[in-house]
This record gives sequence, structure tokens and C-alpha cells, in this order.
Amino acid sequence: MSNERRYVDLLFRASKKFASWDPEKHFEVGDWGRLTTGRPFWAFWRPKRCVFVKEGNIYQDKIAEKYGIPLPKVLGEENPNELTWVTSLNVRDMDVSTSMGKQTPELAECSVKVGFQFVSGGGEAAVLLMVNDSVTTIDPATSLRQLLGEEALRDRVVVSEAHRCASYASYLASSKTKDVVIGLSSKASEGSSSTQAYPRWVRTNKTGYFKGKADNSSERKYYPLYKLVSVKAAGGNTGRHSLDSTMNGEVPPEVLPLPDALPLWMSST
Repeated sequence: MSNERRYVDLLFRASKKFASWDPEKHFEVGDWGRLTTGRPFWAFWRPKRCVFVKEGNIYQDKIAEKYGIPLPKVLGEENPNELTWVTSLNVRDMDVSTSMGKQTPELAECSVKVGFQFVSGGGEAAVLLMVNDSVTTIDPATSLRQLLGEEALRDRVVVSEAHRCASYASYLASSKTKDVVIGLSSKASEGSSSTQAYPRWVRTNKTGYFKGKADNSSERKYYPLYKLVSVKAAGGNTGRHSLDSTMNGEVPPEVLPLPDALPLWMSST
């Protein structure tokens, strides 16, 4: 299993959201399309991935307007320097003061940092850190159920929620890693001839797979996490009821949101 698949799988099982392996790839809430393996059918030896291929956007295509689906809302814009994170189920938050002996002077001076412990015997673990994170979402989520009436979207997936941030870090820990502290440093790197400081991610160990981007602007230009829903009915409930049943005093069925889309290796279809 590739690092990408392990990372996506671990964070999806914890959050029911897709962690992007390429957070610089731009997408918007309302984008719709398909999930593919990211490989041609004849290249069976290549690792199976789960790639979202955009085909349109329900707002740009006027589909949302047709069904009365509200415009997306943006949450979290009021905390520009806040650090947020998503972890796999086998990760626990750790008091960074307990690992001061392991921290480099640069890491110790980071004002933005967090520590994690990995459950013994829990296998590999995944962590996603985001600075200046905002969440764009469609509320209520049940409004997307109207898309069941749109033939073009049948058996497609829709981006119903998206995270955007100014800096991100992705970490995939090996099964032998016990803990890690990750911070965002603003000091000039050692050996650099420039006195200008550029933010960069630092951590207590070099094991596992790590990648990240840091920016000294507040611009949210990375898209590290998003939620997909499937345009298909779950449990036979279309979310609609007849006027006659309402007039007769019958209780209409509960309107459920569209089911979560699953990574292809988790899907039974």
C-alpha cells in the first residue's frame, strides 16, 4: 500500500473526510464529478489510488439555483493564526512540555506547535496540521438530497465541505514511532545567507513520511481536507413525500443527508 493510500485511509476512518495528497490542487464546495483509481485499466501494477475528477459545479452550472440549494457558508475565518489538526484513531494529543528534552532550540521557541503520542501496537498513524483553517460548507446538508432528481449527477459525488488554510503539514508515522512534536518556526534556517525569516515546519524526529508548506501570508491557498457525498439514495428514502400524505396527517419520513462517499478500496460496489 502506498503512502498516499495509507494517509487517506487513516484520516478518512477518523473524520469521514478525504485528505488531499496534493493540497495545492484547487477545488470548491459544489464541485461534482467522479472518483477514479488514477490509473488506466491496463496499468494494473500501479498502486490503486482514489482521485476526484471534477466534471462541473452545482453553483456555476445553475443546478443549485434550480433546486433551491443555499449558497455555502464559511466558518472559522475569525481565528487567523489558530492551529487545528485531524489525526487517525490511534493518535493521542500530548503535552509538549513532557518532551522538552527532545526538542531542538528552534522547535522549543516555536509559538505554534503541538505534540502527539501514537498508540503502542496501533500500526501506522497519520496527522494533518492546518494553520489559519476555514471550513466552507453547505447548510443544511439535507438540501443536497434534491440532487437525486438531476440526471446528470446520478452516481456522481459532490464536494459538500472543504477546508482551506494558509499553511499545512502532513505526517505519516511508522509503526515504530512513539511520539512527535511538530511546530511552525519563523527563524531563518541555519546556513542561510539571508537574514529574512521564512516560516517552515520543524519536528522532533525524522522518521516516517512528512511534507508541508508554510507561508508568511494569511492567504488560504491550500486545500488539505474535504468531504464528498454520493448522489444516490440510502435506504430507499428519497427525502420527498406527497402532499396527500401530509394532508391526511401522516408523518413524513425523515429527510436524510446524502450518504458519505467512500474511498474506492472501501466501497463494496
